[in-house]
Amino acid sequence: MPQILNFSEHANDEEVSYLTTLLLYHLVERCGGTLEFTVEDVNQIRTRLATKMVQIQLGNDVRLRIIDRVPELQ
Repeated sequence: MPQILNFSEHANDEEVSYLTTLLLYHLVERCGGTLEFTVEDVNQIRTRLATKMVQIQLGNDVRLRIIDRVPELQ
């Protein structure tokens, strides 16, 4: 069950996986070099991933959104 839905005509899933790593780095860097969360936070996120997922759209800009998981991916 994918956690990232790739809606891009410009990149394949391998490129999106690499881009995800770059985006994580960018996020941590923008948060002052440290991003912390608890085990409880992780468990809540895992629960939400049953009905939600991240959508990535690539074009001139990169857009990430949290969307409802489509029924066939639940």
